[in-house]
Amino acid sequence: MSNATEQLIQSTRFLDSTGRVTCVCCTQESFSNTGYCSHCRAPLDLSRTSAKRGTPVNFVSVLGASGAGKTVYIGMLLDVLSKGVRGIQGLPNNSFSVSIQQHTIGALESRRFPEKTPSEAEGWQWVHCEVSTCAKRKNFLDVVTPDFAGEAIAAELEHPGTHRAISCVVHQSKAIILLIDSLCVRDSGRDEDFFGMKMASYIHSLRTGKASFVGQKKTKIPIAIVLTKTDSCPEAMEDPQQFATDNMPGFAKFLQRNFSNFRFFAAGVVGSSAMFADHRGYFMEIPLHIEPRGITEPLEWIILQK
Repeated sequence: MSNATEQLIQSTRFLDSTGRVTCVCCTQESFSNTGYCSHCRAPLDLSRTSAKRGTPVNFVSVLGASGAGKTVYIGMLLDVLSKGVRGIQGLPNNSFSVSIQQHTIGALESRRFPEKTPSEAEGWQWVHCEVSTCAKRKNFLDVVTPDFAGEAIAAELEHPGTHRAISCVVHQSKAIILLIDSLCVRDSGRDEDFFGMKMASYIHSLRTGKASFVGQKKTKIPIAIVLTKTDSCPEAMEDPQQFATDNMPGFAKFLQRNFSNFRFFAAGVVGSSAMFADHRGYFMEIPLHIEPRGITEPLEWIILQK
């Protein structure tokens, strides 16, 4: 088949309204010949599912720096939601969502943590979980997020536009769960403080269209800041807001000035862990048992903000 003929066939399919799909992530239209949006690379299955459901997609995305525990948190969140908790039920809507849940739980049960997310966009797994409550079963909240690599998020913060998928997800999100490593905050608080300010500035700029350092308008998007790995940092689990304010003063003040709806949470997945070293001096942390705490509370708070 010649290139001209193939292009004609693709153009005909695009003009046919039944073959077009509007991406729920970036709102661009495309036809499903590759399975991914040509603009942001989001799986078109997400868009088809929302179109069939006939109700608006209410994005909740999960972000965080490298090593903050995004893969573990997302996998554990999906596992808890699939079982149902406190009147909230989650239904994974694609094979990627089931896979990240399976890999996370399988790794933890095998006394290891999941492998690090690759930096390349092709290695990111897009999660879609429909969350409903017993009170309003038809009122869906969608946890839609790629398992972004922390290095990709850092690159996007330094050079906006580097990873289009990140900006599209942040722009479309109705709420954001921001993960921050409590151990890094405790041991090197200034680095995490700077990351928090960069992340908050990025979100504010996309949501208001203004640079957050000069704009006075507060954005109303709910942001749940989750301090992770608090199994090994009890002071963060005891009072996450005070812990963050004491160790990340710049980030805390930045949120107060530019956001009208945010809250600090603490979460942990492993009840205890051990550190092993081999003959080469390589250290590896081993989870001894699974004891999730504070996993669904951020999402429960977001649901109440609707």
